Amino acid sequence: MIQLPDGWTKKNEKLLLVLKCKDFKHAVALFNSISAIAEKLQHHPDIGIRNYSELLVSTTTHSENKLTNKDYKLAQEISNLINYQFEKHNIESNGRN
Repeated sequence: MIQLPDGWTKKNEKLLLVLKCKDFKHAVALFNSISAIAEKLQHHPDIGIRNYSELLVSTTTHSENKLTNKDYKLAQEISNLINYQFEKHNIESNGRN
């Protein structure tokens, strides 16, 4: 069984992630970063912004009508990006421990 990255949920053969961003500008920047990952992996999620600062990401392998390793790989890459940004922000705000 493939491990689901933190923050993601599995529902109806889709992996779902909802992220609360600081503001609209941050949501758009994150949207663009996720789209770059998707292009690199050649596996494209559904992405949307709602309430100006919430980013929604949903992935499934449409050609197979189910979840595949591609979806878990994409989810992990997105989680790695989010974790990196969080750690970078903490270091910039608080210095290295």
